[in-house]
Amino acid sequence: MYLACLSSSSSNDKLAFDVGLQEQSEGASFVQGSTNPGEACWWTVHPASKQRSEGEKVRVGDDVIFVSVATERYLQATKENSQSIVNASFHVTQWNVSPFGTGLSRLKNQPCVFGNDVLRFTHAGDECLTIPSSWSLESSETNIIVYEGGSVMQQARSLWRLELARTKWAGGYINWYHPMRIRHITTGLYLGVKEDSNDLCLLPKEEATLAATCFYLREVKDDNKVILEDKDLEVIGVPNVRYDDVTVIAQHMETGFWLSYKAYQVKKKNVGLVEEKRLLLHEEGRMDDGCEFARSQDEEARTARVIRKCSALFNSFIVGLEVMINSKSTETFLQDCNLTEMVGSLDDLNNYFVQPEDDLSHEDRQKFLKALRNRQDLFQEEGILNLILDMIANEC
Repeated sequence: MYLACLSSSSSNDKLAFDVGLQEQSEGASFVQGSTNPGEACWWTVHPASKQRSEGEKVRVGDDVIFVSVATERYLQATKENSQSIVNASFHVTQWNVSPFGTGLSRLKNQPCVFGNDVLRFTHAGDECLTIPSSWSLESSETNIIVYEGGSVMQQARSLWRLELARTKWAGGYINWYHPMRIRHITTGLYLGVKEDSNDLCLLPKEEATLAATCFYLREVKDDNKVILEDKDLEVIGVPNVRYDDVTVIAQHMETGFWLSYKAYQVKKKNVGLVEEKRLLLHEEGRMDDGCEFARSQDEEARTARVIRKCSALFNSFIVGLEVMINSKSTETFLQDCNLTEMVGSLDDLNNYFVQPEDDLSHEDRQKFLKALRNRQDLFQEEGILNLILDMIANEC
């Protein structure tokens, strides 16, 4: 996806243009009056400091200004109606250059695990780290993490992202002893520990402190507590953790306890008693606490992020409708729910599930249909289609 200057203007500043993402850098320009195809995606980089001059290399830590080639406006970050927005405006915003990773490191070490990778934690070969289908943030009984096998290993609720916590290289290698946080993709919440117990749960961003959510990976269990110096953390790392090859053990940094589990006998409807492995932190852990990383498909990871956005937006809309019906007032509903965003999301979903064009070759058509079926299956499994039906039912 490419950052592009759009022809629309939803800002209070009527001289500003919206900024969005475009799949192709070439093709019809989004900006009215532009003649050069694809120029809506082009931006020039200018130094914001007198320490740099035009033509010099851009270096890590530099303050820069982005100017749209199509509109000659600056890329601006601002707040409107208590919401943070980004648009192309005549007002200047300085941006700071921070390192993420290098293309060469990913090209040469494709089997390695990098920061911000979306993946699954596989355990014992036939189960993975996930949230149960009945998961809810409302109570401690439903906000749990489990090991589960079967169809969940192909579902979006078993996807996680590793975020390096104390390095400038957010997309660097995942290394031993490097602090990291584990984020659930479809909820956007962080794996962490409750204050009053060792049970693991998902924490919202405002509660996800580094002390509660930071883990690091270990090769073996021992009592040696290794604390790396800042100079060892502020590097891109070395390629030593690989997919489907290296067994890792997660240790909670603050407590020093190990990521482990406890088996419970749980009664499920139409099934009877089943064993549920609920995750917790334990001082010694078990012999089989090791996990392996399984890489997710790009399409799968992208769909999971779409599910997270739709789930949050649709749930907010349904709650707003119920409040409006009970209070018989539209004032709070219009304040809490962004109808423009809702309509835009539904339009995006229409495009996301569009059928293939007739002029595609047979091979390309089959690939398109396979990807489309996978998207539909993920949405069905995560209950997004039921949310849409609930919205329609509330409106009626």
